[in-house]
Amino acid sequence: MEDHGDYVIRGMSNARIQQIVTLLYMHKEIVSSSGVHTKEAKGLHEVMDRAYKNKDYYKNNPMLKSTFDFLKMVVDSWFAHE
Repeated sequence: MEDHGDYVIRGMSNARIQQIVTLLYMHKEIVSSSGVHTKEAKGLHEVMDRAYKNKDYYKNNPMLKSTFDFLKMVVDSWFAHE
């Protein structure tokens, strides 16, 4: 993952986001089946695409926007888009 400094610290300051990122990290480290990893990566990218589909809904909510941006960075970094 690239060095994003304060961006990562802010993203990880929320306990729920920490839990999601920890779950994603553990999946990345523990799941040994490339088929399962690929299928879950596809699903994660679909969720992120859906979050950004209606990004105008939360354009005035910087906390929500930065949370989605942070999660997208994690998903893009750890789960290759096939």
